[in-house]
Amino acid sequence: MTVRLARAEDLPRIAAIEISAGERFRGTHMDWAADAEPTPLAELEPAQAKGELWVAEDSGELAGFLFAHALDDALYIHEVSVALGHQGKGYGRALIEAAADHARASGWAALTLTTDRVIAWNRPLYEHLGFKVLDDGEMTLGLFDRLDHERRLFPTSAQRCAMRRPL
Repeated sequence: MTVRLARAEDLPRIAAIEISAGERFRGTHMDWAADAEPTPLAELEPAQAKGELWVAEDSGELAGFLFAHALDDALYIHEVSVALGHQGKGYGRALIEAAADHARASGWAALTLTTDRVIAWNRPLYEHLGFKVLDDGEMTLGLFDRLDHERRLFPTSAQRCAMRRPL
């Protein structure tokens, strides 16, 4: 397994990872995520150009990706997805560690993200990787606004939470 910054030629292949990863939500309260449109290239291209998009690769095949950006005092993980056939093999952890290394080197105080608090492979996995669920009063303004936006946008939005991992 190799984790590296995404290259321009990787971008068209990221949608297939996102679609595959979404299938895991079928039959859950987040079933809608399986039918969500993948992230548009117009969002991935600037992230790739800024060095805020990583891919995990196995024998030349893309297995996962992580898309992040600065938010307040942290590097915010906008999305981390691993294709179904590669889940449970450490790709997500490796992508998060690559983002943590980048954030640390860039002087960020933490990694942050928003996720579902109920799905067994979301919040518990992030907690295992050192993230802590934040109460509303513990969030930075930008993170609070992001979570509030998601809670209004997504079905089953009451299940959303924000998490932080100090670096």
